[in-house]
Amino acid sequence: MKNFFYYFILILLFFNSVSYSLKDGEIKLHLIPHSHCDSGWTSTMNEYYMNQVKSIITSMVQALNIETNPPRKFVWSEIGFLEQWWDDMPIEIKNDFTKHVKNDRIEFVNGGWVMNDEACASLESVIRHLSNGHKFIREKFGKQPESGWQIDPFGHSSLTPTLQAQFGYKHIVLNRIHYELKKKFRDEKNLQFKWRGSPEGVGAKSDILAHVFDDFYTSPPHMSFDGYNFLAYGLPRLTMEMIELARNRSVFYKSPHVLIPMGGDFAYRNAYKSFEQMDQLVASINGHHANGESNVICQYSTLADFFSETIDWHNQNKVSFNYYDGDFFPYADDSNTYWTGYYTSRPLLKGYERHVSSKLRSAEILSALQYDEQYYPAPLLNASKQVSILQHHDAISGTSKKHVVQDYFVRLQKADILVSEQSEKLLASALSEHSPTKLDIIDIGGSLNFPTNNDAISFVLFNQLSWVKEELVSIKVQWDGEPLVSSSNGCPYVLAQEDFLNEIEIDCSPRSDFKSDQSDDHREFIQIDFPAKLKPFSSKLYYLKRKSNPSKSNWVLPKTNHFNSIENSVYIANLDENYLIKSLQSKYHNHQKTEINQQLLTYSDVGGAYIFRTNKQVFEPPRQLYSTYTYIGKFYQEAQSILQDTHQISNRYGYYYYGGGNNNVQQSFSTFNYNSIKLINTGIEKIDKKINFIFHIKGINGTTTINRFTTDIDNNRDLYSDNGLEMMHRKSVSSQSVEVGRETQSYYPTINSVYIESHSTGKRLVCNNDRSRGVSSQGQGFLEMALHRSLTYEDGKGLEIPAIDESSINARFECYLDEVPNADGGGDDIRKQSINYQHKIQIYQGQDSSYMSSKSFMLKPLPEFIHILSMERSGPHSFKLRIHNIENNNQSPITFDLNGLFSFIKSIKSIKEYNLSLINRFVDNNIDNIFSSHRSIVGKNLFPIKDTPTRFNPINTKQTKITLFPSEIKAIEITYH
Repeated sequence: MKNFFYYFILILLFFNSVSYSLKDGEIKLHLIPHSHCDSGWTSTMNEYYMNQVKSIITSMVQALNIETNPPRKFVWSEIGFLEQWWDDMPIEIKNDFTKHVKNDRIEFVNGGWVMNDEACASLESVIRHLSNGHKFIREKFGKQPESGWQIDPFGHSSLTPTLQAQFGYKHIVLNRIHYELKKKFRDEKNLQFKWRGSPEGVGAKSDILAHVFDDFYTSPPHMSFDGYNFLAYGLPRLTMEMIELARNRSVFYKSPHVLIPMGGDFAYRNAYKSFEQMDQLVASINGHHANGESNVICQYSTLADFFSETIDWHNQNKVSFNYYDGDFFPYADDSNTYWTGYYTSRPLLKGYERHVSSKLRSAEILSALQYDEQYYPAPLLNASKQVSILQHHDAISGTSKKHVVQDYFVRLQKADILVSEQSEKLLASALSEHSPTKLDIIDIGGSLNFPTNNDAISFVLFNQLSWVKEELVSIKVQWDGEPLVSSSNGCPYVLAQEDFLNEIEIDCSPRSDFKSDQSDDHREFIQIDFPAKLKPFSSKLYYLKRKSNPSKSNWVLPKTNHFNSIENSVYIANLDENYLIKSLQSKYHNHQKTEINQQLLTYSDVGGAYIFRTNKQVFEPPRQLYSTYTYIGKFYQEAQSILQDTHQISNRYGYYYYGGGNNNVQQSFSTFNYNSIKLINTGIEKIDKKINFIFHIKGINGTTTINRFTTDIDNNRDLYSDNGLEMMHRKSVSSQSVEVGRETQSYYPTINSVYIESHSTGKRLVCNNDRSRGVSSQGQGFLEMALHRSLTYEDGKGLEIPAIDESSINARFECYLDEVPNADGGGDDIRKQSINYQHKIQIYQGQDSSYMSSKSFMLKPLPEFIHILSMERSGPHSFKLRIHNIENNNQSPITFDLNGLFSFIKSIKSIKEYNLSLINRFVDNNIDNIFSSHRSIVGKNLFPIKDTPTRFNPINTKQTKITLFPSEIKAIEITYH
């Protein structure tokens, strides 16, 4: 006790001096106390909160209430948990928390609703969860985060620095990068670097100073003080271990400032005890230094403290941070453990999140289009928070236990209901100020309600995009009459557009729902297909009427004879015996033929929720063609098949896994897969060139199911997949086909789009996806997309039980042939086409057509590549929006005028500019003061640096014209008369 008191006095004298500058050879340890609290993983978010997080935050605040020297500090990330805690706490402890924030003892790092996944979360969803977190921080504490803290996602996206820099961040801490890269960075002292997320896009606006943990985000060995380490090892040993650790880790960095994370998963459940023991360790380390026994000093720090002192040292000593402008996918622990499975795991959850997110975005836009000056409805904020939770790196990734996944579904269902209710009210109100009713939204798979005693029903289409939208709309109408296929009476409906008598041509076909078990309880319906063209942010009114043998309604009966091809105005698609594509023949370009051999294949997958691991050649299960149907309408031709696959299954520890023909096969069973290929024929090339695919498949235990295109496009196995904002070039080291067992090393995430291309022929094959998934090019001309996974092995990453997922999904994607753009990149509209695919025209049915109308809320179009990313009501005469230039990166900036844009605005009163949060004002978060080079940490090349746009380029808020550079997003608030 006397020794401890002696050390404590020494440390008081040490830190009470005016200032202390490190001497040559000295090392400073920055202890960063933190608790990594997953928003669901092996327990649900609420279970974690009630059993652990609530006491962690309370205990931490109480521990910080004790004055020590050096002062105790803490960093906190997940604001979704903090809001729960805040609502539960009495005013006294909330005041204590606030005091610590104001005194810089508690620092918000990341500050999002969750710590988001970086491979599966979309651009819109990442912005949403960060903004929700920043809103809470600004409203409660008047602060905003300046440092990112992405310590647990399984690989890092270049979208992260691009967005976080534009949220006002200057620094970020990373952890999980490829094991070979981490070793290389350690050996070359490049674990700290300037990370440019968008080198060819927004340039300096995407710069952030990155720090990669040299080890992991948990406390060093023996240094976790939630248990009995302190008593077990004793203070003298722990002191010497920490001093030795400081010396060992300091060699990985150029500066003598060493960051040591002190914490881990759900750490500090007894923060009083943990800090009491750490206080003794800090005092002991500094006592050794004061006695001249050590060159190591130690303090508690926040990230702000650590980065400030590290940057100062680099600047004073003219030691530069080097440069990196890629991402960190795929992530691997070793040569046989590639974290590429979670790109695809739980595809049903991934697809549902994307669907609800698109609906929520539309509802928020509708909130801004009101004449009655309603504020942003509270239920939409609630829904937004639920969707934000899904961005957690164990949620959208599909890497949680089964009951937690179910909890995520429940959250999405609640959000879905809230969004539907609000959308129905908001659109009705926007179309008619005095509407006494609401509309009924018709979701994908839903049907129009046509009561038997009604002669007509009305519905409206709504375009939630800020450009003209042209689409072949498909609508289901439930049928309860005689069996449809045997009906010879023709289509019983006619469709009128805008005027009750203005009948338009439609394709009308009898259909029934596919049942994967091939049971007889099929639900019959009539499908109406018609081309629609809607202005930006507009609705269009339609009437569906009963009518016998209408002349403009084409009755399209299914044909059961085998077709060798289907066609439209752009392609002839040649089909194989299973109705999968064999080749495409263009009706343009001298009828050029492209080999595109489509296969539905299976990997035997011995990985888990996180890890994709194969043990044999990809194969096609024994397969029989069960049935085919072909629809030949005016506006489309569609080939459907039902394929019966036979699977051989073995039993292992009570779980079934894929036998693949081994001698230990226990049983066989069959599954039925539904396949649809649809060519649209509207006469509009940009619509008709897209081939629409649907696979209705279920998860087969022990497998990953993929769609593979084998083409004659000589891509050298190079692949391009998007990060949600930009296409990333996935270069291959060889054009040779991948060896068995190494397939997973060539898998990458895609949020929306993927393509392969040939620079020798100029051909490009592009696919837009309905959800995030893993993609790869396993051989010359190959493009494959993982569709479903069900795992019977546990990959040792914490779940403890296999991630079995036998759900049935409708996996949708559209693909088209294109040409590689010229060197200037003109005409490359991949991003626009993917947005079109993500945000379909919405359908709303109404009971009273007198309150429904065709209406446009934009008076003039925006330039072609200007996209309103988000829009929401913020006050009686104001709304906020994010505007995005999605033009190819090497194009010129685009200038446009906001004045006269919206129909509900007489004139613009004022414009305010924010950072991407739409919460905090856009200010100069310049990091030019950081002494850095443009020498790459990979390859040592000097990179050409793009100068425009500058990091801080505020708009002139005294005028209504805005200029956006390619890939740039501006966030503004408009107040109007």
